[in-house]
Amino acid sequence: MNDEKQMTIHFNNGEKMEVSFPTQIKNSPGALVEGAKRILESDKLTIQTEKQTIIIPWSSVKYVEAPAVVGAALPFGVIKGARIN
Repeated sequence: MNDEKQMTIHFNNGEKMEVSFPTQIKNSPGALVEGAKRILESDKLTIQTEKQTIIIPWSSVKYVEAPAVVGAALPFGVIKGARIN
């Protein structure tokens, strides 16, 4: 079973970064909510690869496309079941 996820970070300057990574938290909606909360409350996104650590200030990010998460694992206030037209 392939547990690789993909994420696209879109920057304010029009550039984008494609990131692939293994599933970080499995089978725990509570842990998923806590992890998402910590990431969003931080002032930066940190990505670790085998060769480097990349620290991206959220102020440089326009938006992030990430894999869907189970609805129950999302924090209160998230718009669920949306469609992008």
